[in-house]
Amino acid sequence: MKLSPQKRQAKSIKTRLVWSFATNLLIISVVFFVYAYIKNTTTNAEKVVTDLAAVSNKIQKIKAGQQSFLLTETINPTFYETKKNKYIEKNKQLIVEINEQIDQFYVNEYVKRANVIVPLRNLEKSIALYHTTLDSLVAVQLKRGFKSYGVEGDMRRSVYSVMNSGYDLDQVKILSLRRHEKDYILRKDQTYANKLSKVIERLKLDIDRTVSDKYGRVYLKGALDNYEEYFQRLVTLDAELGYFGHAGIKDNLNVSLNIIEKDITKISEVVKEYERYWQSINIVILFVSAFSIILVNAILLYYLLNRLGKPINELSKSIHKIVEDKFQGKIYTIKTQDEIGALSRDFNYVLEKMNERSEEIIQQKEELATTYEKIDTIRQIGNKISNHTSVSEIIEEFNRALSNVLDFSLFMVGIVHEDQMHYQGYDKEGKYYELKRSLLDNTHLGVTCFNAQEAIICEDFLGSTPNPYKHLLPVITHKKAASLIYLPLTTPTGKIGVLAIHNDRPNAYSDVEINMLGSIVVYAVSALQTAMNYEDMETQVLKKTEQINRHRDELMSSNLLLQGTLEELEKKNAQQTSSIQYAKRIQQALLPNISLIRSKFHDAFVFYRPKDIVSGDFYWLETKGDYTYLAVADCTGHGVPGAFMSILGREILSSLINSKEHLSPAQLLDELNVRIRVALQQERMNNKDGMDIGICVINKRKRELTYAGAHHPLYLVKKDALGNQEIDVVKGERQSIGGHVFKKKQYQPFTNHVIRLDDPNAQVESVYMCTDGYQDQFGGENGQKFYKKNMRQLFLDVAQKPMFEQKSIIAMTINEWMQETEKQTDDILVIGFKLPPVQYVGKTLEDKSVEDMLGLM
Repeated sequence: MKLSPQKRQAKSIKTRLVWSFATNLLIISVVFFVYAYIKNTTTNAEKVVTDLAAVSNKIQKIKAGQQSFLLTETINPTFYETKKNKYIEKNKQLIVEINEQIDQFYVNEYVKRANVIVPLRNLEKSIALYHTTLDSLVAVQLKRGFKSYGVEGDMRRSVYSVMNSGYDLDQVKILSLRRHEKDYILRKDQTYANKLSKVIERLKLDIDRTVSDKYGRVYLKGALDNYEEYFQRLVTLDAELGYFGHAGIKDNLNVSLNIIEKDITKISEVVKEYERYWQSINIVILFVSAFSIILVNAILLYYLLNRLGKPINELSKSIHKIVEDKFQGKIYTIKTQDEIGALSRDFNYVLEKMNERSEEIIQQKEELATTYEKIDTIRQIGNKISNHTSVSEIIEEFNRALSNVLDFSLFMVGIVHEDQMHYQGYDKEGKYYELKRSLLDNTHLGVTCFNAQEAIICEDFLGSTPNPYKHLLPVITHKKAASLIYLPLTTPTGKIGVLAIHNDRPNAYSDVEINMLGSIVVYAVSALQTAMNYEDMETQVLKKTEQINRHRDELMSSNLLLQGTLEELEKKNAQQTSSIQYAKRIQQALLPNISLIRSKFHDAFVFYRPKDIVSGDFYWLETKGDYTYLAVADCTGHGVPGAFMSILGREILSSLINSKEHLSPAQLLDELNVRIRVALQQERMNNKDGMDIGICVINKRKRELTYAGAHHPLYLVKKDALGNQEIDVVKGERQSIGGHVFKKKQYQPFTNHVIRLDDPNAQVESVYMCTDGYQDQFGGENGQKFYKKNMRQLFLDVAQKPMFEQKSIIAMTINEWMQETEKQTDDILVIGFKLPPVQYVGKTLEDKSVEDMLGLM
């Protein structure tokens, strides 16, 4: 009975499998939706746990910021000046972020279901309490102060007013007073506070006994009372802040943080427990779903096996019988209308066609036998190729081997050497070819195959059939090439070349022949690599031998000549070096001794480092009456030429001082310019030698410093009445002494700059003069100049130190800047000096001296 297509489709295995798949899909969909809901719940739980971990991490950052503030910022003057601190601001920002996160927890449905709202309220209260305590800590710390700020600053100013009052007090008791103050600050021991009060009482008795001035006694005792009052307030504020063994605001902060951490831990445990509850539900649902899927599939599988198993077994028995009968007869026909019945009919159809093609199969069998014979022949030829050690011999043997296996019109092997492809090969008549192609010429098939390392096979290169290689050229263009084979020759160590096979017939090679060619190429590549290595080794040995012999002969012939020349050069170099060393001793003898310079000032140093043995930089010192003259100069060039100019400049300056009553620095520079130009005949000889120089004159009686400079500045480090330091730069004129004169810029007389040395609002701490060798020295990480800005900052940093220490710091700074990799580029000269301090009536004790003795600063 023939079924309609609709009924046949309904009874097909495909329809049955579709229904089975639909049933499974329905079950999986239900499981998926249930799992998605539970997964969403657990994901929310994980997010809440992650957010709580982030809150806990921020609490740890708050704790670290609090510790950093207490350890570093409470002794940082910037905190007391600005009333702001990065750690406190960061902690407040973190508290704001934590509060925002808690607000998000309140609206989270999962958090509401987990019953953690009450612990969240407690956490929020704990954070608010910590915030309030932190503000109290900052306020009390600002009130307490440090050094010159807050109560501690008021306390120190009170004691300084006693120390610098000018009255003859017992300095031992003053020092004892400061020692007890320091001991309390370091140890926070009330015993030292009591000792300090006793010392104050003894000082008051001394004041009543030794100070006759009534107002002085009142002033001193009032200052001591203020000092004691501020000290007691400091003790009270320290107790409020808390220290070791005494609870205070700091301990309250730590207690608040511990409470916050416990609240977060409690909330995390509740959330994790709720998460584990949903995970257990998820496991149960997955287990039930998996069991349901297995059960449904088992029922479906039983149905399909019972329905399909018997016909398939009958079909299998029939197939085995056909095989035993050597594919004669027919396969058992299954009369069902499903795919199995159609398959049995298709097998019978295939069997009929196989019988029809039996002759073709026999022919293919014979072809396979022939192919196996060719493979054996190729192996034998490969062994012959491997016996050769010359590239030319291998190519010749390769050509003979292929001519017995393949039909070709051209055989070429390309070997790469020095960015070129060197081809060797033969045509079918046995004619030898040799040519070259550049590896940069991508218009050739061989170069393209080598660069891409991919085989190129064209069955109809000249035909109308489209192929991707028609725009490329074969190895030899004057011969017809319809079929092309290009194979890359590659070893595990690298690329060595290309094999090219041409045939004037299209579709000349079968897949079997191409595979055979690939097999023999393996032998050829190995043999070529060995031969190339052997030839390269022989060539290198010959070249090295020839080069060694040639160098040996050249060295032998020139050794005697060089030996004599070297001895002569060493002798001349020793003579010149000895002369320059003697010139160095002469130049140093003309320079002022450092002891002489120090005797003219309160303290001084000279940092003098010539680039060569002798220097073009020099310094000059003269004293005449109340005037002390000091000059620092940088002559044109360095080495011997600069040294001659330095001697000439020094002699002219000394001559001017000795021949004139008194000359200002500007007058000295004007006269020096005229005499340099006359001495060197620069108007007539067009000589361009000159110098940059700075001269300062100190009048000890008037306490004035007068300066004039030619391209050289003067650096003054000053201190105002409050003790603040700043550096002033007195710039010199933008013209040199002597040298080239520009037609468009006329010579201008030099200008004097007068600085008062007794100004109490701008007391001169240190004075510096230098040439440009220090600031122009290359170095640092980027190999750049030191520059004036860094030099000014260096002077400002070292101004308060002793002069010998300043010199050491300046020397170490330039050495570190050069980093042992940069050479000195110019002569370096830096002079610094301190002027005698202004004398005051009465005996005083400077603040810095006391602090140095106590070690407070």
